[in-house]
Amino acid sequence: MVHILRQYGHSLIFVAVLAENLGLPVPSYALVLVAGALSMELGLRLWGVLLVCALGALIGDGIWYLLGRRRGRPILRTLCSLSLNPDSCVSRTENLFGRHGLKSLLVAKFLPGLNTVAPPLAGMLRMSPARFLLFDLGGIALWTGSALALGLAFRSQVEWMLEWLAAFGRAGISIIALAAAGWLLLKWIERRRFYRLLERSRVSAPELRELLAQTGSVTVVDLRSDLSYRADALKIPGAIHIPPGEFQARFSQIPSGRPVVMYCT
Repeated sequence: MVHILRQYGHSLIFVAVLAENLGLPVPSYALVLVAGALSMELGLRLWGVLLVCALGALIGDGIWYLLGRRRGRPILRTLCSLSLNPDSCVSRTENLFGRHGLKSLLVAKFLPGLNTVAPPLAGMLRMSPARFLLFDLGGIALWTGSALALGLAFRSQVEWMLEWLAAFGRAGISIIALAAAGWLLLKWIERRRFYRLLERSRVSAPELRELLAQTGSVTVVDLRSDLSYRADALKIPGAIHIPPGEFQARFSQIPSGRPVVMYCT
């Protein structure tokens, strides 16, 4: 990493930050942290690192913001389908925006899975470009500044870690790669088990239509978040809307004595 940073410097940092903000699994935070720790040795200027990080992140976020503004929720579904927890990916982001609005962009880059999803959600909710730019730049500054500050504060530890990796060479990289692969496999197995459990009690759209045609035979509960419920024009007539965060307090509103179908998007 040090050799590549020395050779390509700011260009490598820009490409890495842009790639991560476009949704690719690139550990740009670690790269920026190392750049901050070894800035003097590598001949990197901290203001230059801050500038290229801001430019790369802003371009990536801007692209997703525009796509979210034009395409809406399908963009969120596409992004979250790449997540290890796609079923909670959108809901977590919507809940964050529901509580804090655009201020969520200040911390989104520190939360795994939300970095790429937050900008298109802001676009989908028609938040003004000027306000999006302001808060997104604030989040980028906090993200980059924290990486550089940690690199400078723990310079000796970063140097030791790099020396350790260099000493172990391919063996050290292989160990890290195997550990990461094992964790990903475990998450995938958990996800498949959850899907199999859902399939046992899933009701298809045609089946639900037939049930709804029989007056009083089924209760439908809409579990979408408030943001999703307001943004999506499609609603099932007669459905009881209970956001996930309010379910414990409001589940008594669901009539007893007949089947209940719950759905979300």
